[in-house]
Amino acid sequence: MKIVYIYSDFASWGGVGRILIDKMNLLCQEKDYEVYAVTYNQGDHEIPFRMDPRIHFTDLMVRTHLRYQYQGIHRMWEGWKRRRLLYKQLKNKLNDIQPDVIVTTTSSELSLINKLKCHIPLVVESHDGYSHIGYASSMTWLHRWNIRRRYRLLRKADVIVSLTESDAVKWRKHYSRIRVIPNVVHLNPTGSLSDVRQKRVIFVARLADQKGIPELTAIWRITHQRHPDWVLDMYGDGDNAYMSQLAEGMNSFPPVADIFSKYCESSILVLTSRWEPFGLVIPEAMSCGLPVISFEGDGPSSIITDGVDGFIIRNRDIGAFANRLCQLIENEELRRQIGQKAIVSAQRYAPERIMPMWKELFESLLRK
Repeated sequence: MKIVYIYSDFASWGGVGRILIDKMNLLCQEKDYEVYAVTYNQGDHEIPFRMDPRIHFTDLMVRTHLRYQYQGIHRMWEGWKRRRLLYKQLKNKLNDIQPDVIVTTTSSELSLINKLKCHIPLVVESHDGYSHIGYASSMTWLHRWNIRRRYRLLRKADVIVSLTESDAVKWRKHYSRIRVIPNVVHLNPTGSLSDVRQKRVIFVARLADQKGIPELTAIWRITHQRHPDWVLDMYGDGDNAYMSQLAEGMNSFPPVADIFSKYCESSILVLTSRWEPFGLVIPEAMSCGLPVISFEGDGPSSIITDGVDGFIIRNRDIGAFANRLCQLIENEELRRQIGQKAIVSAQRYAPERIMPMWKELFESLLRK
């Protein structure tokens, strides 16, 4: 079976790119699968994650994003020209591969892929979540038009894969062909666990609007005032404007390949995302024995059992979040009890649990 993954690029430490590569790495180990990865904006960027050499990787070198260096009509011309080139390059590549299944995401060039897929089954992974496909900080008529267009394009997919049941419920109001398959998660490979004695809280995410950095800063100001001997270590890149807003006791570091060693050196993980379709860092940290505190959302609320293997904070309540964090800081035994239950809970996302769902989906598409 030939599976081709089409994605813009694997140029950053973003979670979606990592998840796709993880699945491709696992699939190409199966004797009945031949896996192809096709990007169009990779350019000269290195891939930050290990990609199995058995994966057939191609970048079409279109670089559609370069249109944004122009303004007005010039930008429109560059966009049209690069989309036309992408259509031609992608058409040739799919003709060469002759895939059995195409896999892409809601953020990809769906209009072109729909035109080219013909009879080939198309699987679209919903890493943005139904509610936030059209998220924009300021909603103009152009944003609204693009949102409606994206939802129309998604109707042409053979299957939309949602990461959680709560997200799938929203999709099913408009689409019938929905499958729920959680993300495959790297679980703790270090052979060690956190002893939850270190006076360190960890936050792992891009410095971006979605991740709720202002709320994180406000929570930490309250927490640090009560517990000045604790620190918050942040790992992620993104908008440097947030750097000037950090409170005392907050340390910012670039992404690291060995994030699990950082989990094991910490005692609590916090996540303040304004929306989170899954939240890869939650089961990662859980597998290292960390209790996790997160605002509610489709992803966190499906992973964390509140009060058992972590805590969910409702209504984006900054005061409640800070109080819960202080409770964990002040009670080492509670940290240990929740962390132990979190280790067990994280095993739900191990590859041996998730990959059979993908194989069954692919094989069912070929049986049609």
